[in-house]
Amino acid sequence: PEALQAPLRACRRHLLLAAGFSALINVLYLAPTIYMMQVYDRVVPTGGLLTLYWMTLIVAGAIGVLAILDAVRVRLMMRASLRLDRLLASEILDRSLRPMRRGSGPPGDQVMRQFDTLRQAMSGPATLAMFDVPWTPIYLIVAFLIHPLLGVLVIVAAGILVSLAFSNERQNKRTAARAQGSMAAAYASQEANFREAEIVRALGMREALVTRHGTERQVGFIATFELQFSGSRYNALVKFVRMFMQSLALGAGAWLAVQGEISVGAIIAASVLLSRALQPIEQLVTCWPQLTQARQAIQTVQSLFDATGDSSEHRTSLPSPEGHLKLERVVVHSPDRSATLLKAVSLSLSPGELLGIVGPSGAGKTTLARVLCGAITPDSGEARLDGADLTQWDSDKLAACIGYLPQASSLLPGTVAENISRFAVRDGANSQLIDAEVVRAAKMAGVHETILRLSKGYDTCVGASGRHTLSAGQEQRIALARALYGDPRLLILDEPNSALDAEGEEALARALAAARLGGAAVVVVAHRSSALSSADKLVVLADGAVALSGSRKDVLEELTRRTSQSTVVPLKERA
Repeated sequence: PEALQAPLRACRRHLLLAAGFSALINVLYLAPTIYMMQVYDRVVPTGGLLTLYWMTLIVAGAIGVLAILDAVRVRLMMRASLRLDRLLASEILDRSLRPMRRGSGPPGDQVMRQFDTLRQAMSGPATLAMFDVPWTPIYLIVAFLIHPLLGVLVIVAAGILVSLAFSNERQNKRTAARAQGSMAAAYASQEANFREAEIVRALGMREALVTRHGTERQVGFIATFELQFSGSRYNALVKFVRMFMQSLALGAGAWLAVQGEISVGAIIAASVLLSRALQPIEQLVTCWPQLTQARQAIQTVQSLFDATGDSSEHRTSLPSPEGHLKLERVVVHSPDRSATLLKAVSLSLSPGELLGIVGPSGAGKTTLARVLCGAITPDSGEARLDGADLTQWDSDKLAACIGYLPQASSLLPGTVAENISRFAVRDGANSQLIDAEVVRAAKMAGVHETILRLSKGYDTCVGASGRHTLSAGQEQRIALARALYGDPRLLILDEPNSALDAEGEEALARALAAARLGGAAVVVVAHRSSALSSADKLVVLADGAVALSGSRKDVLEELTRRTSQSTVVPLKERA
């Protein structure tokens, strides 16, 4: 697949060396067979102990080199796996965090787990067996040199095992996919339950969720057990075929020796040759589930790359935006395209203006906010900032000019300062400048004093289990400081006062006034009118479409008029 071509090219040297060592290893595997033939054909009949001594030294050296080469081959594959991780893991994580084509990409955490499965398979016994299989003809040639009948036995046995391998693949392909999907869903549900453990306990959902999760795991385990049971049947059958054919080769060798067509030493050599020729094939059949999972992992990684486009595409650097925002007939569908979340939404906003977005629950307000900040890409229509479509901007450079406060504060594992600075210190930026900007943003959000009262101030760890727990209001105000960090030109706040007290709302009003005074364009999604008292424009959404738009005064007057009309009860005329 295209996604793996460049990383695998970087691992080509490791793979070629492993293949070369595999050829040498398989040649050296002939040493014990030759040793046995010479012992039975030369040493035993003649009593040549000196010959036995030197042959033993030679075979010991050959087996020693074989062991060293095998260890080096394993190390090469492990290093190839590590290089693949170094070259591709960051790219996978980066693409998992990008907006994907609607409904076309797999979950990011699933892709990373699948990629780890691929890496483990790459350095596991299944891959080593695949390196050994192409050298099986070496043993076939030697078997034919001893006697054509022995070569035919090797071909027949190999054909039977290969047929069993393909039969195993055809029968278990769907079961493997079902098992993998079911277990992934069960683990995702489990992680969600752990994240919301407090709510689960508070609402008395513990037993119900335990029961449901047990059912989900059972479905996945049943599919897994079906796969394992089927695989065990094939493994047992493969083992039977291999052992029977090995014994048959021994019998055939004895018959040929009685007929005088081969020597006594060749009897045992025939059995060993057939066993060694079939060993890689048997190992492949045993490791087939791992290979199937690796192939599914490759498809999952490729689907992520297909859903996120080319990361190496160069984008011309655009000047820092001033904050001129314009949407033109933006349409957004649900991920499964069963519903339309936004229907031909158009609006405009200039620097220094505040746009309020209101509407009932489910009207599409949060979806619109996510479009404005570039979190999701519209299915049709255009979202432009300073005349340039949002997709024309480099995503990180664009995000640095946008401040976004989602409904859920979503503080990430790290310190308060790291969250406010958007983890800028991790990029190697000047820490003193970052600290100064963090404090400025916190003061602008009115949360500086609150942060200082925490156990370690700005260095308090938040956002992970077992760390400092903040109240909803504290989280929201810190998230507001994060949105204000870096003096953004476009500020988008989704329900910014939902968890704030009176003091917090005053701080929010001051922050909005300061942002507008600094020339930022501000968009506020809210249910409570207190956050929209200073709005210049209002947009009313209903069922994903713009129901009303205009100045705050005109929209409020129209809403009042419609409300008064809806309360008038017409009188029936008397007959």
